[in-house]
Amino acid sequence: MSKQEKKKNNHFVPRSYLVRFRSVSDKQVGLYNLKSGQIVITAPIKSQCSRDYFYSKNPVFENGFAEIEGLHKELLTRIVDETYVPQVGSRDHHTLMALIMFQAGRTATTAAHQDHLAEQFGKAILRKNFEMKGDERMLRFLDRVNISLPGGVLDAIGQHLAMYPLLGDLDVTLFENRSKEDFLTSDHPVALCNSLPERSSPFGANVGFASRGLLVLLPLSPHRLILLSDPEVYKVAKDRRHVVMVTDVRDAVELNLAQCFNAHENLYFASEVRVGESLASFKRRRQVLRPGAASVTELPAFTPDGRTGVMLAMPAPDRRMVLPRAVQIRRAARTGKYALGDSFIRDPIRTAVVEAELDRIQNLREQATAAAESKKASASD
Repeated sequence: MSKQEKKKNNHFVPRSYLVRFRSVSDKQVGLYNLKSGQIVITAPIKSQCSRDYFYSKNPVFENGFAEIEGLHKELLTRIVDETYVPQVGSRDHHTLMALIMFQAGRTATTAAHQDHLAEQFGKAILRKNFEMKGDERMLRFLDRVNISLPGGVLDAIGQHLAMYPLLGDLDVTLFENRSKEDFLTSDHPVALCNSLPERSSPFGANVGFASRGLLVLLPLSPHRLILLSDPEVYKVAKDRRHVVMVTDVRDAVELNLAQCFNAHENLYFASEVRVGESLASFKRRRQVLRPGAASVTELPAFTPDGRTGVMLAMPAPDRRMVLPRAVQIRRAARTGKYALGDSFIRDPIRTAVVEAELDRIQNLREQATAAAESKKASASD
């Protein structure tokens, strides 16, 4: 196989990550297919979480991502082997936050979500436009149209990396699993949840990276899992190393079920026997953990000058997890009185800075696109 052919198969979850959940050898992993319920004990790692030219046909991206993965592998190895938690503000802490955002932005789940948003909002806008024009012919054909975003994965990766400072205020805890139930992972291993009490959450339990009550979970091995948590909402009973021992199977199961919210096709594990409780619980709670994709809804809107219109909205997913015993809800979350931010945003200043950076990147893209189109037009004259 040539070097060029090797670049054809792009992994969106690194093999160096999946091998931590190896089953019978370093080349195989246990697999549970979410749709069929089929279990494969010896699924080949090399063919998991990969697609041909998933990022681009330009090998520069795959080469660059391989270099990033090397840095991330080194840090994760230290965390797993040494039960090490990076100190807030340290270089390793920044690397860990960037690693989590990079992984969250690069998967098939993220690509499918981007396309779903484009499809839902794109068709809603087109439908309104055709209705205003009375174009019945286009309205009849609209349902046959598929809308997707070319290059959407690369866009998502760029946006996620630009947003990584949003994670900087979250508390970091390492869970060390000593129960009889292993941690498992998935083809979208960065799980986002929110267990903010409903009565103190007028905006819902959102899972945006700036949201109040956010929980971020990343399994690292059958015995290690990183948890990022909103420090004003959750109190985590951990030791001086920022480590929590998990001894209760129920806690391990609930931490595992968070993977089911975002997983695209498969869950992965080292031993079927040692994730049996988690898989059985998923089957019982499947409808709650994996509801159907949300659709755009139309809400009445009013402008400051008194005009009426329509606002398009999509309901946020409900991703409330049952908290392990070591994680408790703080009083501030019950009263809604926070030292910083409010019931919707944890840190308004941090959020504003990131939004300004995203706007700057978008402006640069628009300028580059305009320049390329101008150059193309000049060449054709």
